[in-house]
Amino acid sequence: MNDYKKVTIKRYPRLAKRTTAENQYWKRFKDPVIIKEYAAIQSICFSAARPHDFAVSSSTRVQIFSPHNNSLKKTISRFKDVAYGASFRPTDGKLLVSGCENGVVQVFDLGSRAILRQFEGHRRGTHVTQFAPNGVQILSASDDATVRCWDLAVEKEVFTLQAHEDYVRAALVSQASPTTWVSASYDHTVRLWDTRSASCIM
Repeated sequence: MNDYKKVTIKRYPRLAKRTTAENQYWKRFKDPVIIKEYAAIQSICFSAARPHDFAVSSSTRVQIFSPHNNSLKKTISRFKDVAYGASFRPTDGKLLVSGCENGVVQVFDLGSRAILRQFEGHRRGTHVTQFAPNGVQILSASDDATVRCWDLAVEKEVFTLQAHEDYVRAALVSQASPTTWVSASYDHTVRLWDTRSASCIM
């Protein structure tokens, strides 16, 4: 039997660090700031009005953060279940609308965090809410396969859009044509709506 022969490990000199213009450029960047939530984040929305805060829907609360230093400005926790799809009123950013797993659509005054309106009609979780550009009407889309329009001033449902056959998890109001809404569902369809006639046009 041959004697064990130890392997010699070769050691190489370390290369000297080179400072280049590119290295200097990348060193100027700081590490990203991470905002840690303790539950799944359902949605994020920026306000169109100054100072352009952003809302994070997570668990049973919506948190408002400053975009300048990522500091927490407000917490809205008046939900009985998971909060979904919070968004700001585009005209002034002073109101916030949000859906909930219990189907209720709520409108909050961001100054006092008080509930201004509660719209009940959806039978399942409401995952999408959005103000129309006029700041008066509200879109909501739900797991009950409907898209609904609510009037903030008179506090009632204006109409219900029904054509989907499964959860509606995406919906949007056109900024160029506010009477045109679009929605997408787990039924693999995208629907285009004309709110003047409350009908599906595609």
